[in-house]
Amino acid sequence: MLSLINKYGGEKFYKKLITQFYEEVTGQRAMRHYFFNVPFEKLLSDQIEYGQFIMKKTDRGYREPPMQWAPNDIRVSPSVFDEVMVALENLMYKAKVARDDIPIFNWHILDLCEETRSQTVDTKIMTLKAVEINSESIKEMYDKNKADGRVEKNGEVFVTRGVTYPIWNTIKPVDKTISLIGRAFTNDPSRVKEMNEIKEKAMLKVPFLNLQSYESEKVSLIHCELKLSFAQGIPVRLLLKCAREFSTAFNEVLAADKEQVLKNLSR
Repeated sequence: MLSLINKYGGEKFYKKLITQFYEEVTGQRAMRHYFFNVPFEKLLSDQIEYGQFIMKKTDRGYREPPMQWAPNDIRVSPSVFDEVMVALENLMYKAKVARDDIPIFNWHILDLCEETRSQTVDTKIMTLKAVEINSESIKEMYDKNKADGRVEKNGEVFVTRGVTYPIWNTIKPVDKTISLIGRAFTNDPSRVKEMNEIKEKAMLKVPFLNLQSYESEKVSLIHCELKLSFAQGIPVRLLLKCAREFSTAFNEVLAADKEQVLKNLSR
């Protein structure tokens, strides 16, 4: 997303767009309640700091309209949400954003808006501070949100339930990063050619994933890593949403495996 923002002028462009969007929505009586109790400064800072937690989508995914996922008691009617989306789209048209880029901005901005709106009604803390983040706290985060996690001997958090396909989480406190990792192992380490064919097929479906092949006499696998910074903390809802969407995207690797070359860890 950062490269797309830079395409139109970088952070200066993005801040101006978010400012105009907030002013447009709060300035119209019919939809101003979408940002009820949402301070502009908080909205803007969340847009800047938490953008990395918004997972990319397939072209088909971007053809679907964004959805509300904030708590039910603060959701606006579908017609009002449509008006909010139209207001954002109109601002982007005026800013000369290319038609194909508008759905990407729509999903990115509105997902972050839903997080900020959700924070206004939180009765418990839904962010983890950087100093609180370690393997145990990440495992506990998953466990509390219907996704089983366990801490491996190497410190990685392995998540099996609540995701489409099992994923690993690697926490590096010194770098202040957490990585979501997908691994698909071959049943036979020598079947490297078939493994690479599977990878190439999957990349056609999920070109935004950085799929890599690793091979040795003992193990061969398809690997993918999404690295996220937690220097500003972790918004729990967004990390869970990102992890689930990352897992679903990585599952395209297994979907491309028609000959069962790979071990299916979700079975």
